[in-house]
Amino acid sequence: MSTDDTPTVPVPDGVSEGDLPQPGEFPTTRVSQGYKPEQVDALIEDVFDAVRTGSPAPSIADAKFDATRGVRKGYEEEAVDDYLDELSEALGQDPTPEPDDGTTTGTE
Repeated sequence: MSTDDTPTVPVPDGVSEGDLPQPGEFPTTRVSQGYKPEQVDALIEDVFDAVRTGSPAPSIADAKFDATRGVRKGYEEEAVDDYLDELSEALGQDPTPEPDDGTTTGTE
């Protein structure tokens, strides 16, 4: 995933970095499918940068992450999805949709 390809939306007036939930450490998995950590981290950093600079933020509902499998460590999807839902709400963005086509997204 390239966050450069993710659509952007304006950050609402009055939203500051202090209004955003902090991501903390996401649990990781090697046994089951996860999200590529570098892609999740890049999206979150882009959102925080947008709030700091007043630039449009990536649309969290449109973010998609590549899956990890096998021995490659990835972030547990449910933990990331829960955090991204909180982040979307803090930014006043539309809620993240439930996938219906079997693709891996940041919003399952």
